[in-house]
Amino acid sequence: MGYTNYWKQPTDFTDEEWDAVVKEFKYVCDMGEDYIEKVEARVSTKDVMIDYISFDAAGCETFYIDKRAENSASFCKTGARTVDIFVWHMLTFCQMIKEDFTCSRDWWYWEKKNEKEKL
Repeated sequence: MGYTNYWKQPTDFTDEEWDAVVKEFKYVCDMGEDYIEKVEARVSTKDVMIDYISFDAAGCETFYIDKRAENSASFCKTGARTVDIFVWHMLTFCQMIKEDFTCSRDWWYWEKKNEKEKL
């Protein structure tokens, strides 16, 4: 039985944040090449940059995340397979580099505190 990953992306990624996400995505796809199928990244013709990333794996719905907040999905169901760690890695990476990005999954949640709340 699988579970569901959830995330909130209230604002767009900055160019610097998104560049880091794309680089991490390429790394994850290289590391998970035996588990990840159908990798996609849409290149925007306006500014010639990748504006979304996604990958599929057997037993998992497509993991998709967009640079722009209004186009971002907010969940990905899993099949409780090895590839799920790559989805979770991408979500926690986004949470690490983007202050207002949060993620959780069934049976687990970590409350992220912003810099002001840490003081």
